[in-house]
Amino acid sequence: MTRDFVYLGWQGYGNFGDDLLHETWRAALGAPLDVQAPLHTRAYIKRSPEIATHRVRTLGTRRLVLLGGGTSIGFGSWAGHARRAGLAYGADVVGLGLGAAESTDQHLLSSQPHDWDAWRLNTRFRLAGVRGPLSQHEVAEHLGPTEVVGDPALLYPLVRPVTPDGTRAIGVTLGSDPTTRFDVDAVAAVISRRATRDRSPVRVFALSPSDRAVARDLAARIAAPVELHDYELDVHATMRAIASCRVLVSERLHGVIAAVALGVPAVPLAYASKCDDFWMSVTGTRPDTTVGASESTIASAVDTALDCPAATADVAHRVSAMQRSLQTLADRLTAWRAGTPLDLARLTRTETP
Repeated sequence: MTRDFVYLGWQGYGNFGDDLLHETWRAALGAPLDVQAPLHTRAYIKRSPEIATHRVRTLGTRRLVLLGGGTSIGFGSWAGHARRAGLAYGADVVGLGLGAAESTDQHLLSSQPHDWDAWRLNTRFRLAGVRGPLSQHEVAEHLGPTEVVGDPALLYPLVRPVTPDGTRAIGVTLGSDPTTRFDVDAVAAVISRRATRDRSPVRVFALSPSDRAVARDLAARIAAPVELHDYELDVHATMRAIASCRVLVSERLHGVIAAVALGVPAVPLAYASKCDDFWMSVTGTRPDTTVGASESTIASAVDTALDCPAATADVAHRVSAMQRSLQTLADRLTAWRAGTPLDLARLTRTETP
């Protein structure tokens, strides 16, 4: 019997983090992942002839829907996406290194409430590990024990080696959901001082189309030579630009994830619990650079990232361990596609010799 994957993710909106996850799994699994489940009920109605035709053409194919990462587990909206995808494609759904919002995170939960009951009722769904310890706690409270395997995007440099491209620079990116939660002047001042001290240029990233206005605003306030890098649907080009940074200060979560995956020191501008969750997975502690952090706190974090190799080495050690877990997961999914039976309940378990 032929086997293949259907991908479930937030694609087509020019967001670097979502595209990075998709490209990571494409490379890790050696699969095109070009069959993508819709995310809205209206899209299922519109695409129902296409989905029906696909199922007829691939009759005899066993499918597995991959929910490839992101902050999704627990949210009622994503429970609906997973349920509809499983039904439409007649497949089990596996969540890979997913993140969950902390129960106290009003910033995320005000727009996307939790509905753990909906996840419990989805008999097609299996979870193959989570992004970090906060997600692990939330899932354990509501669904049962799970493992921390890390964010899947950590695997990217292992499956698609990255060569730095560009001048060594101090990198910085602010998010816009719909606006940055950080003081642009404070961030600009910190970056300007360190760039002047080190005689270093600055690379300002816009990792989604909505970030371009704040990126240009930030660049205009930095008192140092500035290069703008807009993400333009080329994941590898942006990874190469990040790899050439001396440090990346990032409000965008997958900016931080990309940096540490590449061995670049990072400073998270943590605007929600998902940022804390990832940072705890690679350092064991929550970041100090949260919403409302003073200019001096941000400056101290940048100095530590640039001047303390031991801290970077500790992050690299933790990242390496998670990359091994993620590679094991990818290997088992690849083996399933080749015909090996797959025990979804054992996807992330390390076999005892």
